[in-house]
Amino acid sequence: MESGIQVITRPFIPVDDFDSFTVLGDPGCDGLGAEIVSTFARGLRDSPDVPARGGNFHLVVGDIVPSGSRLFYRNMTDLVNTVADRPVFMVCGNHDTDYYDSYFGRKDYALADRRTLIVVLDNSKRLIADQSLELLSQALEHHRRPNVILAMHIPPPNRVSSNAIPAEEWAKISALFAPCRDQLKYIICGHLHSYFEDTLEGTRLIVSGGAGARIEEEPGIQAPYNHVVDFFYDAAGILSHKKRDIHPAPEPYEDPRIRTMLFNAFSQECMAHVRYKLYAEDAEKRGMKNTAKLFRAAADSEWYHAKNFYYTMPGLQEPLRAIDEAVENERREVDRIYKECLDYAREQKLGLPAYAFTDALMAEKVHLGLFQDARKQLEHRKDILDESYFTCSSCGYTFSGTEHPKNCPVCGAPADKIIGPPIGLVQ
Repeated sequence: MESGIQVITRPFIPVDDFDSFTVLGDPGCDGLGAEIVSTFARGLRDSPDVPARGGNFHLVVGDIVPSGSRLFYRNMTDLVNTVADRPVFMVCGNHDTDYYDSYFGRKDYALADRRTLIVVLDNSKRLIADQSLELLSQALEHHRRPNVILAMHIPPPNRVSSNAIPAEEWAKISALFAPCRDQLKYIICGHLHSYFEDTLEGTRLIVSGGAGARIEEEPGIQAPYNHVVDFFYDAAGILSHKKRDIHPAPEPYEDPRIRTMLFNAFSQECMAHVRYKLYAEDAEKRGMKNTAKLFRAAADSEWYHAKNFYYTMPGLQEPLRAIDEAVENERREVDRIYKECLDYAREQKLGLPAYAFTDALMAEKVHLGLFQDARKQLEHRKDILDESYFTCSSCGYTFSGTEHPKNCPVCGAPADKIIGPPIGLVQ
């Protein structure tokens, strides 16, 4: 099979013997912004963190788009076919409404190699249609393997979440598996933007919806990071699984021009965000509240543009590397950039720029110290110690402490201009 989306035209599909496959849940039902899409793309591109000697593929367990729009389907199809280096199979989700068949083909089908049967059923409407039950029956009768996997979007009734198909619908499926319960190794689902495991009638249930959409809190479940799940045969030939987080990583763009374009776009959006916030403040002071609302909305938009570009370019780092980057940047500002700017402004007797550079220099020195201390802590613990931080909205000075300051130590601003935990709520 070629890499990219597999359009299903037959109910039963023989595949080459495989040692592993990766499940990605719910990449698109929370919108298709660049942050979400880049998370999904990394899940498609990253290699499984498991031994794999034979062919492998991806299985997207539903909700690749936020709704049934040809635009959304085209965009995600183009992305998958550009990014994926392995075949990609789809499961129909409750957001994958109109046009699913046009882009991905059949909703009920089965994949089989010599030792594994994967049956994909459509339960996107919380019902199990007769044609779905017929395909399952035929698959188990004519294509049963030592290891059988059932994949569908919405979970069956379980002990963790009530967001499941009705018990009577699951009973229809369960009855067909009765003669071969020992061969059913996994039930794999998405739908919930979280991750949990359960056991249903002796079978492992894996629910994973973290391949792009924002993670949601589920009662009794520790919220996971965005993730995929690798399924693989271990050295003993036993079918196993492993959750793998999708961490931000520099994008492998070799084209220097596209790197420059992304950086310039990010910089322009950052400047526009700040500029529009300043315009909004000024309009507010002039009594032009409606104009201020417009500028604030535009500022929010530019912030999300900048965020999306940063996720797309080689930008976001894991926390320890981000702290290292912050220390380097703050040190450069303290030792060279603002020092040179301040010296030049004083030399030219430019009082206002000199004043602004002085405020910034003092704040950056504090930032440098805070990040350096955080760097030492992160070497020995998962997170830094809990502190209360304050920022002066007048001069930008940032500091920590156990009490809400009465005045800014740099510019003398009063307590109500210092942003931080409210008085009496400092931790």
